[in-house]
Amino acid sequence: MPCPIQHASQLSGLSSHVIRIWERRYNALSPSRTGTNRRMYCEEAIKRLKLLRVLTENGHRIGGVARLCTTDLEELVKKLPASTIAAPEANFETAEHFVEAAIAASKKYDSDKLRGVLLQARRQLGQRGMLHQVICPLIIQIGDNWQHGSLRPSHEHIATAVIRELLLTPVPGSQTATHAPELVVATPAGELHELGALIVAASARDLGWHVTYLGPNLPVEEISACAIARHAKAVALSVVYPEKCPVIEEKLRRMRDLLPPSMGLIVGGRAAESYRDCVAVAGIQWASCLHGLDEVLLKNQK
Repeated sequence: MPCPIQHASQLSGLSSHVIRIWERRYNALSPSRTGTNRRMYCEEAIKRLKLLRVLTENGHRIGGVARLCTTDLEELVKKLPASTIAAPEANFETAEHFVEAAIAASKKYDSDKLRGVLLQARRQLGQRGMLHQVICPLIIQIGDNWQHGSLRPSHEHIATAVIRELLLTPVPGSQTATHAPELVVATPAGELHELGALIVAASARDLGWHVTYLGPNLPVEEISACAIARHAKAVALSVVYPEKCPVIEEKLRRMRDLLPPSMGLIVGGRAAESYRDCVAVAGIQWASCLHGLDEVLLKNQK
């Protein structure tokens, strides 16, 4: 019996947004419509969505498989390793449940389980929901638990490795426009904490930016050289630790001086707010939280 898109989303493991994009942009399927123009999905459509989800999660671009017949999709899935096509085991109702499951997997050093939890969070909540509601609270909780001794450094390392891998992996079915503005993302020399920069990169991609990710601990001269060579619209720096450091202050000022006046400089991260008053340099935009980062990124796209 045909079902609405919300139920199709639950059955297929894809967000309603992704399903609509795959229909409109790639003609992956053609659901029937009710008299009020409501999409309805039959069993064949649900089957196609499940197959397409598995294939895109395993490296296939949606544009290359969207118009294949269901039989051809099944043949491609059969060629994948069996361990990659298992359906999610748990039914998480809230973002807090995802965070709890991720912490539990980290404590067991179960990277496969942790990866599966986060991937399921991305399917159910979407990329932005996963970043805002799961990844950021998870990072904070891991840090707090590590400081209080309930997590070992090795637990923190395995969680960081899996989060890093996920944030560097493109969202299945996503594509960046050819003429999208470019953002260069990095952390300045001495700043070794990378997850903040990875979240910036993932957020920017989701908002339609083309991202060049340079990673952590890079001299500002190298970051600016890349940004100028790439004709970037803006540079984003993540500063997590330490706070109110004169060396970091000087690097932020130097970064602004090295960039063309027309190129934006965005500074965010846990420690960024501590530099906002002392680095009173025109042209630096501050992002104190993930929602604030979104606003700054959208503003710089115009």
